[in-house]
Amino acid sequence: MIYWTLFWVFAKVGLFTIGGGYAMIPLIQQELIDRHAWITAEQFTDFVGIAESTPGPFAINIATFSGIHVAEQHGLSPLLGSVCSTGGVVLPSVVIILLVAGAFRYAMRHWAIRAALEGAKPVVVGLIGAAAWTLLGHTLLPGGGAGFRWLSAALAVGLFALTQWVRLGAVALILLGGALGLGLRCFGVSL
Repeated sequence: MIYWTLFWVFAKVGLFTIGGGYAMIPLIQQELIDRHAWITAEQFTDFVGIAESTPGPFAINIATFSGIHVAEQHGLSPLLGSVCSTGGVVLPSVVIILLVAGAFRYAMRHWAIRAALEGAKPVVVGLIGAAAWTLLGHTLLPGGGAGFRWLSAALAVGLFALTQWVRLGAVALILLGGALGLGLRCFGVSL
């Protein structure tokens, strides 16, 4: 039953997410934390960080990590849990792409299709903003506001500045952030 539920949860996420992996963060959060209580908000923030830091598409990574965790939590096979959740998030996209690919050039000539896609763009920005807000809260105010993490905030602002003015790529920033976190921990400082 858990395998089917994992598949169905991530199939819904894959089906109703427009705009890529970050836009699905609020949907995944709603399903995993709010609806099923499979993970905590802190674990979700860790999953997002791990999914972003590992190679491969974000959606597949977070579905895989979530499937492993949920299956292990229920004493089931983590491999099957990851296959079910990853298959669920991928299947809707594959089906939709196959259906749309043949008709895309013709569909884009229709004003209603173009208008609908233009209307979806602000929604994607809003979903990504909501995900950023949630992650910011879990990163800077862990445990429901136990104390503001000033060092984490300074690191986030500093790394954001590097993306804007130095134009460091995502891989370099992830490695730099990991190195800073490790270095600070070696000196007894936690973010």
